[in-house]
Amino acid sequence: MEEKESEVTKAVREAVVNAVEKGEDIKEKAGEITRDAVKKALEGAEVTKEKVESVAKDAMKGTIEGARKAKVETSEIVKRAVEGIIEGTKQAGAKAAGLTEHAAEAALDATKEAGDKTVEVVKGVVKGFLGGIKEVLEKKKE
Repeated sequence: MEEKESEVTKAVREAVVNAVEKGEDIKEKAGEITRDAVKKALEGAEVTKEKVESVAKDAMKGTIEGARKAKVETSEIVKRAVEGIIEGTKQAGAKAAGLTEHAAEAALDATKEAGDKTVEVVKGVVKGFLGGIKEVLEKKKE
């Protein structure tokens, strides 16, 4: 049986392609596109670790597919897309914000699954993000 494509993947892919066709700065736009898609998908939903991971993976998958379809260098937009996924997760509410680490890791997993050379770029973003979370948590303990 064929797996149904996620609405998030489809929306992100189409938005990336449309932005490129309109001549917009896709590096800037990728973050906005993923942020808005993730926020919309998580708002009003029951926010679980699995839901956050699923939405983050779907958003990254849509970004990579859109970049390939629009014939844009994927590594250029993936960094902004990951930042958008993380920001969209935070903006979706307090419960979702607590799961941003899972969103970041899921975005990295989706990049690996795509077999793209952008994995190193995403690893850097995720590593920096996770380091920031640890700092915040350590300050709270003090």
